[in-house]
Amino acid sequence: MGISFKSARENNIMGLVMIYPDGHPRTVLMAELPIDGDWRADVDFFDEVENAYKKRLRRALRR
Repeated sequence: MGISFKSARENNIMGLVMIYPDGHPRTVLMAELPIDGDWRADVDFFDEVENAYKKRLRRALRR
């Protein structure tokens, strides 16, 4: 089991959590959406953030 990511949205708050192999979570992103809903964050947004963290993690583990 490796590092995994989980995203969640509740009302106008979105978050991305990185789950370590031992099961401990670490919040890596919290975003508050405008009340009017005129914000275009979707699955593509989370995919970009997740890929950026995976890339950063790979670099850190190679050192």
